[in-house]
Amino acid sequence: MSIFKKREKRLPELNMQSLPDLIFTVLFFFMLVTTMRSVPVKVKFQSPEGTVVSPLKKQNTTLYVFVGYLPGNRDSLAIQVNDRYVPLGQVTASVTAYRDMLLPDERELMTVSMKIDRKVPMGVVNEVKMALREAGALRVHYSAVRQPKTSLDVQKVGKN
Repeated sequence: MSIFKKREKRLPELNMQSLPDLIFTVLFFFMLVTTMRSVPVKVKFQSPEGTVVSPLKKQNTTLYVFVGYLPGNRDSLAIQVNDRYVPLGQVTASVTAYRDMLLPDERELMTVSMKIDRKVPMGVVNEVKMALREAGALRVHYSAVRQPKTSLDVQKVGKN
């Protein structure tokens, strides 16, 4: 017979009191960090590929111009300024109206992000650029996706 009684080894209980605080903190973090798409895309477009791609700096003063085709119809060209379809002749008026809505300090920072289908004729792109120039929107950002690196690109970099 032993003098000391052996205790049963039990696992300590998990403290669940701080779990709701942790969940709400993570939820609040994701709500702050996540950005929602403010402009619904109605025009179907396939972005061109580029070698030098950089993100936009300030997105709250960005006007989005989509040039592409109507969904299901590859023959009819469509221009979308923010969330509305606009004929080519009214692009200048739409950009001017958006610019007038901004604060005077933000007007200088206004950037136009053009997202253009890779098969749109260059003449249409030039007409849209001229309309932007008439509206005084001189800061233009062309959207593209990064070109995938091929084995030839890696070999060229290695030789330099």
